[in-house]
Amino acid sequence: MRRWLTFVFGLALAVALGGAVSRIPRALAEVEAFKVAEVRFRGARFLSQDEALELLDLSPAASVWDDLRELELRLKTHPLVRDVTGHRRFPDALLFRVEERVPVALFPNPTLEPVDEDGRILPIDPALHKLDLPIMAAAGRIETGSLSPKDLRLVAGEISRLAQGDPEFHAKISDVTLFPGGDLGARISDPSVTLRFVPGLSTGRIQTGLRVLADALGRFDGGHVMDLDLRYEDQVVVRFSSAEGN
Repeated sequence: MRRWLTFVFGLALAVALGGAVSRIPRALAEVEAFKVAEVRFRGARFLSQDEALELLDLSPAASVWDDLRELELRLKTHPLVRDVTGHRRFPDALLFRVEERVPVALFPNPTLEPVDEDGRILPIDPALHKLDLPIMAAAGRIETGSLSPKDLRLVAGEISRLAQGDPEFHAKISDVTLFPGGDLGARISDPSVTLRFVPGLSTGRIQTGLRVLADALGRFDGGHVMDLDLRYEDQVVVRFSSAEGN
């Protein structure tokens, strides 16, 4: 019987202590020293501090002990925010590490609008931020906004993949066109040529094609290259409009 009473007493004490501990943050939130006096953001290039603060909507009584998950969710409602993690910096500051959606291309809609790798149109002014990115288009369609959401995801995803695989090559791309059937054409400078390829083109395949192109330009004098076709397995086709040589 005594053992049973000891168990019950211990359980009751644990519950009481647990309840007290759970009330500590609420009690500390009332302490003036923990009132939020500073909010910092890290990782945000396009999201302005004013926009972020407006989303947080902190009250004058906000404390560093407030629920960070709720504040994170508020920031995630912004279309530029992919993820965010909040941290307390005692005694009176909050720090939010922001992972933004990164623009990879520009979509004429009708003005040029930045698009991320998932084909999401991002609220970024390309002129203000001086974005030098490939322009997306659909072959044979002159109207603006001519890419469907599915097409946007496809083209933007390919541009992002090329940028990660070969940043130097990606920097040369001026525009990427989607052709009927799903083929893509990437127009580059130095040398000036359009690459025709199917989605999933590897970095190695690109480099092989450019070496073949360099060799062809050395063999044919005065030839104007129309395109470098990499759509066929184990073949590289260089098309000239006219040329003289071997």
